[in-house]
Amino acid sequence: MKSKKNIKIVISVISLIILMLAAGCSNTNKNPSNQQSSTTSGNSENNKPSNAASPDSEAKDAALNGLVAKIDGNKISIIKMIKKDNKDNSNGSMPKKGSSAATKNMITFELSNNTTVIVRTVSNQGIKNTDTKDAAGSISDIKENSFVEVWTKKDGDTVTASKVIVSIFN
Repeated sequence: MKSKKNIKIVISVISLIILMLAAGCSNTNKNPSNQQSSTTSGNSENNKPSNAASPDSEAKDAALNGLVAKIDGNKISIIKMIKKDNKDNSNGSMPKKGSSAATKNMITFELSNNTTVIVRTVSNQGIKNTDTKDAAGSISDIKENSFVEVWTKKDGDTVTASKVIVSIFN
């Protein structure tokens, strides 16, 4: 009877050791493996990691978040979101249109026939990932004062958008 109790204790201790080792050996990487920095905007701290499907094919891309300030034909100017140091878990702030901070954080890029536009409808303040729905869009969906996420490619002095996500908040 005493030996059965000792066997149960030994099995329990071994099980706990295995669980502790399994928990200690598991590594959760919170940084995506395809994070990249780009000098397209001239300020690498304001770049967001790209969620590109193929890191090799879009290695020179940079994701920018901002508010559409001006549309002039195929040229779009956005006021880039100012990133914070994340001490308060905030995403950043948006300078007011017409302010000196907005002028300083203005980025202009061109749209081409190859630019992919996605309309992202966000409901319930985007609390869950299931609260967003993506649909194919067109260049006409990009309007002034829209919040956009833009992937750009720089070729010489020309910055061209390869992908634009227009967010619509419900």
